[in-house]
Amino acid sequence: MKKLSGKSNTIKELEQEKLFLEEINQFLSENENISNEVFDSMSHELRTPAVSIKAYTDMLIGGQFGKLTKTQKEKLEKIKTNTDLLIEVSFQMLEQSKKRVN
Repeated sequence: MKKLSGKSNTIKELEQEKLFLEEINQFLSENENISNEVFDSMSHELRTPAVSIKAYTDMLIGGQFGKLTKTQKEKLEKIKTNTDLLIEVSFQMLEQSKKRVN
């Protein structure tokens, strides 16, 4: 009988190992799909409110709701910068998720 990895393997043992490896492969594939779905959902859930925050922040900075003080405008600029970053990170996460699937 041919030896694999230093031990004697019968055909039955090899078939069992093959089935076991196939089960592991299926489990990993299913979990990767779940992981991608969670990743996609998380990215979407982060982006949706961030886009609204960005839109209203832009309107406030643009003076559509009245004149702002210098301090208010500075704080809104920080909100805008961080919101833009959040949207970009969410977009990158979604792109990475798509690359993993393909």
